[in-house]
Amino acid sequence: MLYYLLPSVILMVMVSMMYISKLKLKSYATFLFLACLPAIVISVLSGDSGTDKESYYGWIGNSFNGNSEKVTYEPGFKYLSLLLSYIYPSVYFIIPAIALLTTLILIKSYSNSKYQLLIFTFLLFPYFYFDMTMNGLRYGLSFALVSLAAHQLSKPKKNSFLFFVFALLAVSMQYSSFLMVVLIYLSQVNFKKIHLLFLVVVGYAVVSILDFEYFDNKVDVYNDISRPSGISGLSPLILFFTVFLFNWYLQKKLSWIYFVILGLEILSFLLSLKSYSGLRFQTLMMFTLLIFIAHFQTVQVLRKRLLAVFFMIACLSLSLKMRNFMNEEKFVETPFIPYEFFWERR
Repeated sequence: MLYYLLPSVILMVMVSMMYISKLKLKSYATFLFLACLPAIVISVLSGDSGTDKESYYGWIGNSFNGNSEKVTYEPGFKYLSLLLSYIYPSVYFIIPAIALLTTLILIKSYSNSKYQLLIFTFLLFPYFYFDMTMNGLRYGLSFALVSLAAHQLSKPKKNSFLFFVFALLAVSMQYSSFLMVVLIYLSQVNFKKIHLLFLVVVGYAVVSILDFEYFDNKVDVYNDISRPSGISGLSPLILFFTVFLFNWYLQKKLSWIYFVILGLEILSFLLSLKSYSGLRFQTLMMFTLLIFIAHFQTVQVLRKRLLAVFFMIACLSLSLKMRNFMNEEKFVETPFIPYEFFWERR
């Protein structure tokens, strides 16, 4: 567990010091990369650690060893795996490469201001980072790309074209991110005629690459998994409400889109009482909330004492994630705990 906690603490300390300092930079990407370096080492150099990593060994291996018809997940991720295999055809190279790519995109997306550093460090990183880069590789890369797409609309001069490009890439990595893209589009883009052309192109591309067998397989998987306990969805719901209410306190007034996200989170929780798909949607809504907080609202000059609140939320996130890691050890082939480096691979 120390392998996950220590990098998190190092990141929090470094970002806190940067935030309270008088140093101002045009971009904090290099600083954030250095602050994340211990966590990057843990993620990229990991061995058989990560809940779904055992499954990815088989899926990614099939994408380049002649059994691509057995790969039923999203085509964007399949072709990315195939592309990386031309560099070095090994799952032990491709998985760390995807983890590093996800990390770099996240750093690019959340390093444009000291405020974004806080959101990334205390709200996003503790609950999501290791899961995105060591377990849910597809959703991790997809959500990172949605963050990069959102960044294109948060600039003083919005770049709708790049938004659509990164959004399409995100959806090609995992279809569920389409909901995030729609929420961002409806709330942030002033519709113009040229956007209709983009939507037609995107719609055609999505329909063309859509693999309906993927959805059949998803239904089968969720039908085979036993119903989750009620507390499974309660923990992320509490975390969501904590972040939502704290942000409401800071902003005083929230846009209508935040309450749409809140409603979808509650619906996802109700779904989680019957299906594991509800837990997936809770994760999606939580990340969507963080995207809006980081990119689409007024940057707050926070009093230093409010850093303590950020720290407490980070501790809550870490405790929930560590509890999940500990509970899975007996049920999966590649658990997060005990952690192992790649040279310790069993």
